[in-house]
Amino acid sequence: MKKTALITGGSSGLGLASAESLAREGFDLILVARGEERLFRETEKLQKQFPNQDVSGFVLDIADQSAVISFAREISRPIDVLMNNAGLMGPDYSLSPEGIESQMATNHIGHFLLTSLIWENLEQTEGRVVSISSVVHRRSKMQSASAEEISGASGKYDRWGRYADSKLACLLFARELDIRAKQLGSKVLSIAAHPGWALTGLQANYPNTFDFMAQKAATGARSQIRAALDLKLAGGEFIGPKFEAWGEPSLIAGSKHSRNKELAKRLWKVSEELTSSKFLG
Repeated sequence: MKKTALITGGSSGLGLASAESLAREGFDLILVARGEERLFRETEKLQKQFPNQDVSGFVLDIADQSAVISFAREISRPIDVLMNNAGLMGPDYSLSPEGIESQMATNHIGHFLLTSLIWENLEQTEGRVVSISSVVHRRSKMQSASAEEISGASGKYDRWGRYADSKLACLLFARELDIRAKQLGSKVLSIAAHPGWALTGLQANYPNTFDFMAQKAATGARSQIRAALDLKLAGGEFIGPKFEAWGEPSLIAGSKHSRNKELAKRLWKVSEELTSSKFLG
């Protein structure tokens, strides 16, 4: 039986590179992205490139919880890999429809909700959840993981601090998901990954003089592809470039802050509150 991968942010950058790699491994693809034109263009290209695979595209803003709920209701097939890849980096201040700062709403909260809603689809295959963090998680100053801190709706906005917080949240979520799944006897694996320094399209509005030194998206995507495919992984791992910004995908520890189990528990509780979704409790 063919396997199926659901990839958010699947029409460009790391997501598209991952989609191509997984299609080569025989996966059917469900691609999710906000931009309709590019999503359907890339979906059509993949359909032509991999005529033996089922490739479908769904327009979805992962930050819009109502839209996530509607989308999840459409997913009836078993899911082998959920790749929580969609992201925002450093945009101007804005709020999601539920009043959550857009980076946290996109990078973490929307993915928390989506994972909870299709958990049974993952259970059917004993699949895996791949959460995409960043080396920038090391810069996060998240302290309490309170509802106020996570929602970021106070109006005090440091775009790069919020990006770091959101990527720490992705990693904390992946670690806590693995713990809770194992405690409940689930065979679903939760694995985190980060691309190192890679040009993925997120940097379009913030060009850097040294961008020529960065990896291409396909190279950066190797970590999350390994997280999706490596049968030796047992869940709970964090995979990133060997030399942090560059290098072969390797098992890494991440920051000490990202291994704070109490912070991860508080983040989980607040994520449930902000999504009205009780999950693996």
